[in-house]
Formats: sequence, structure tokens, C-alpha cells
Amino acid sequence: MLLKLRNSNLLSIVLGARGTFLICFILLSCYLLYSVLAYTFLIPTGNFLGDIPSVLRGEFWRIITSTVYHYEWEHLLKNMLAIIVLGPFIEWKTGSFALVTSFFLSSWIGVLLFSFGFGGFIQSTFGIGTYIYSFYGASMSVYGLFPMAIIALLIKKPAFSLMTKFVLLGSFLYYFIVGFWPNPDASDTEVVVQIAHSCGFLAGLLCVLIILILRNRKKIFSYMS
Repeated sequence: MLLKLRNSNLLSIVLGARGTFLICFILLSCYLLYSVLAYTFLIPTGNFLGDIPSVLRGEFWRIITSTVYHYEWEHLLKNMLAIIVLGPFIEWKTGSFALVTSFFLSSWIGVLLFSFGFGGFIQSTFGIGTYIYSFYGASMSVYGLFPMAIIALLIKKPAFSLMTKFVLLGSFLYYFIVGFWPNPDASDTEVVVQIAHSCGFLAGLLCVLIILILRNRKKIFSYMS
């Protein structure tokens, strides 16, 4: 009976996406908050941004402030659109808590991987100008949703309808191709941005692994014992 009640159609999935809407609300609230701080209280926006040298110096608070800061309204809308398109399907399979937690962890872990794992490579390959380039926005979290979307397709229950599968798969392929399609004419900054997005993707894979372990912990413990 419960499975029938959770019979997936697009409307029920979207209406049940409370975690997805919570993420969008947090990002929108942070955008308004930072705007007030910058334009009303004249706090320099550089205080909110992140960059590799600052993170390596131990200014870890920038990991949090930079990943919810959007300077351009268009950047925020583009990220929110991807969240609204992919988030409800992921949330339907993994739950609201797993989606919200994984979303923000993907950015935080991604920034650490980007700074500590690729900082030296970026400095030696692209120069000091690109090395100190500031990063901001929730794009790493958005790319962390891609592995989550895959797990949403692989988890069998509650089952997606055929139309829902087509919508999720089509949305996933569109955003994945747009984000990772190789561009031989890309500038150094654009290449570094792709590296950062890849770090978000890898962080999303880690979150997927944690979710799978937690979902199957009883089987794992029984097997180990």
C-alpha cells in the first residue's frame, strides 16, 4: 500500500521535494544577505570569496562563505535551475536529509580537494595570476548532484515511472555534456573552472559512497561478522 502511495509521477516528486526547495531558499537568502552586507554596510565582497592561497593558509571559513555566495544574479539562477531540475528526483530516492547534506558537503569537500589537491598543479601550469583567482558560487555542489542522479536511477525502490526516468536521464545528460564537453579553445580560467567542477563531481561520488554504506550498513555488518 505504501509503495502505491509513493507511485512516482512528476507532480508528486516535485511537490515532495522539500529538501530541494530548502537548498534554493538558503542560496537565495544568502544572496540577499550578502547583497545587504556589501551594498548597505559596505563590507568588501572579497571577505566572502575563496581562493587557493587563502584556503591553504587555513582560512577555512571561506570554504563555507564562498560556496553560498553568488555575485551575479544570473549565476544564482543557473545553479538554482539545475538544482530544481535534478534535486527532486534525487530526493525522492535518497531522502531530504541526504540530498541537503550531500549538496553542501560536495562544495566543501570539493574546495578542499581543489585547493590542496590541485593548487600546486594550477600554479605551475597556469601561473600565479590564475592561482590566486577567486572562486565562489554553488557550482561545485551542482556538479556533485551528477553522481547523486546516477544513484537515483540505480536505486530500485520507490520505482520511477518510465516518463520520470526519461526526464531525469535527459536532464542529467544535458547538464553533464554542457559542463564537461571539451573545448580546445578554452582559456586558462575556463580550464581551472572545469577542474573545480570536476572536484565537485568527485566530492559527490564520495557522498554517494557514504549514502550506499549507510543504506546497506546492516548487510555490511552482517557480512563482516
